[in-house]
Amino acid sequence: MATSILPQTAEAAGANVSSDFVTDATETAVFRIADILRHPDDLTNKLATVRKRFAVERASIDAQLKTAVESQLDDAQRGLDTLAVTKGETLRIRSNLSAVDERCTAAQNTIKNYARIKKISRTHQNFVATKAMVEQFQRLNDEVARIRSLLVEDAEDLLGPAPNLLLIHFKLQQLEEFRNTTLAKARRSPPDVLNTLHDYFHKVDLLEQDFEAHLFQLATYTVDLIKGGNASTVVRIVKVIETEERADEVASVQEVVSPTGGSGAELISDFDSSRPRPIKSYRIKYFDALRDAIVDEIKRMYQKNKDDLPQVLAQFDTVVDNLILVHDELVPRFPKRYNIFHFYVLEYHRAIYDTVHQITAGPIEPGFILQLLGWVREYYLSMSSRLDVSEELLEPRLLDGREEQLTGEYVKLVRSKLAEWLSNILHTETVDFLQRRHEPETDGSGNYLLAGSVIVFQMFNQQVDLVSSSSRGELLYDVVKECCRTLDEFHKAWTKIMDSEYHKFVDKDNQHHNKHGTELAEGLPDYIVALANDCLRSSEFSEQLLQRTEALMDAAFRPQLAQLIKEATDGFMKVSRRATQILVDIVVADLKPAWNFLHCQPQWYDQDIMRLIVGTLEDYCEDFKVTMAEYLFNRFMTDLMDRMVASYIESLHNKTVKFKMPGAPDKMRQDLASLTEFWGNYKTPKRVKAAFEVIEKLIAFVESNPRMAFLDFYSLWKVYPDCPLEFFEWLLTRRDDLDKATVKEVMEACRNKAQEERPEQIQPTIFSRLKLK
Repeated sequence: MATSILPQTAEAAGANVSSDFVTDATETAVFRIADILRHPDDLTNKLATVRKRFAVERASIDAQLKTAVESQLDDAQRGLDTLAVTKGETLRIRSNLSAVDERCTAAQNTIKNYARIKKISRTHQNFVATKAMVEQFQRLNDEVARIRSLLVEDAEDLLGPAPNLLLIHFKLQQLEEFRNTTLAKARRSPPDVLNTLHDYFHKVDLLEQDFEAHLFQLATYTVDLIKGGNASTVVRIVKVIETEERADEVASVQEVVSPTGGSGAELISDFDSSRPRPIKSYRIKYFDALRDAIVDEIKRMYQKNKDDLPQVLAQFDTVVDNLILVHDELVPRFPKRYNIFHFYVLEYHRAIYDTVHQITAGPIEPGFILQLLGWVREYYLSMSSRLDVSEELLEPRLLDGREEQLTGEYVKLVRSKLAEWLSNILHTETVDFLQRRHEPETDGSGNYLLAGSVIVFQMFNQQVDLVSSSSRGELLYDVVKECCRTLDEFHKAWTKIMDSEYHKFVDKDNQHHNKHGTELAEGLPDYIVALANDCLRSSEFSEQLLQRTEALMDAAFRPQLAQLIKEATDGFMKVSRRATQILVDIVVADLKPAWNFLHCQPQWYDQDIMRLIVGTLEDYCEDFKVTMAEYLFNRFMTDLMDRMVASYIESLHNKTVKFKMPGAPDKMRQDLASLTEFWGNYKTPKRVKAAFEVIEKLIAFVESNPRMAFLDFYSLWKVYPDCPLEFFEWLLTRRDDLDKATVKEVMEACRNKAQEERPEQIQPTIFSRLKLK
């Protein structure tokens, strides 16, 4: 019963297929005829034409089928003929080989003493081989020591050119071949001999292990070697791998053709045999090393910034740059079969996928959800636009299709916790600002930044996106208004915190401790720079928010919206302005002791006080130039220059000032030259000259001839009419070459000149901000 089931089933299947084919052909024919003969009159008018056309088509199809069948038959016949010829050739080759074997056997019997001659020949070959082996044993230790010294030399500079890599590999291959041959020849030796040989070759085994460790450690730095300009090292690594690959192929063939363990009946076999070389699979190990390096790189990025997930994503952006480097620099140096670029793309993607999966598996902040979703879109876009890697090739999907789920979670969190979340952000930022346990974060230009504003504006933009989908009127305006009100509290809080920390910083009695006796954290200037940069960036964010919301808002609410966001932007600029002022105050406070010694005897005359001042300025300004935004740094330098001018003028009013004539003016000019030279590195010569012109005039007044002093006085006073006359008198009294009568005479002339030329309305200058009376 069972034997008949399959044939019946096959017949039934064939019948079904045939039936289906006929049915389909019939339906197709009916539809075609119906299309041609649409009206009853067509049977009379078109029937003969249709029959003739179908007859022609049928004849054409029959001819094509006949030609195809004949072609197939001809091909089959040629194949059969070829098989017959091949079979005859095979039989002929077999017959010839058999004849050769018979003749070789017969020849041995015709030579007198053939066995003895053969044994002597083999004995001589064994002797030569033994001598060569002994010589190699004698050189073994020296060879191992030489190779190890070359390996140590290369290992000392892992990212260097590795000039000895190929030589080490070549020499090591020779030692390995010698070891394998020797152990194979001694395979039937007593155990103690084998143990001695294994001990003797142990140093070769260790050297081989060390070389492999070095090679694959070097492999983990493949991308770094390219970045460092040592592409030749990568080429050498590939050359070693290719050589070992070919050796593996030969070893694989030897294992199949000549497996270990021959009979060894003849003497010559002991010297011609060799132990099969183990399969090393260097290419597999190399890719494993690359994979481990990629996984470790991504893990380091995450571990370093796991408390700052946006920074983790920012670090992941560097992956695209690495892949571009791989495509441009590595691909041309690797065999095509390695498919190195595809390997790097997939391994980087999988490592990033594992990290993103780890992040999303636990609780994450609502602000980060939006950033993660946006980053994923940018990631795929960058891979496509910059690397021409389509999204379909990047498997598995980074978020496993959970984008909508994450968006829903984000929306719910934002709706319920906006106020609480903003409060927490401000608290976190102020704690970092107050404790200052580490340096502030930096952007791509090295400028210090705080992370809070980015997250705040991301939340605001998300709120705008969320509300604009349902309302473009009052609701959207109220949301923006609430955001701006929060920003106003943000400005006030930061201003208060800055002022409080600054007072602690400059308090002489509590320079390192606050009022509670705890140590004052270091790094306040750095965090003030970060806050100033962040506020400047936030003002740009505010303008961007205005542009976005104006496009979404109904026209009726746009004027109020613009005013709200303008006030928020002004608030950021005020905080930024206050931050730069505090930085100037910190620098001035740090220099105050040096200013107190200026123009005073003996410190000023015996030491180069101005050099200390300029050196301190250089330290501050060079640091701020790197970490502060360019716009803020320029404003800071302008304010600091004005304050330095003011500090110099105030230093002339110190109680212990003494002008030793005629040398004091020259030293003052040297100090002025040092200041102007320093500021010339940051400002235009015209701007520097204008700022320090008042000091030049003061120096000219200090050294002026008593008879002509009123002219130098007027030269300064007509530009700075708010300069107190008492200050001019003070400067004269500090000169050691003038007595009181001369000073009184000079000042009387100056007062008369000032009375004659006094303007009706005095515009305030730098002297209005100084206490010189």
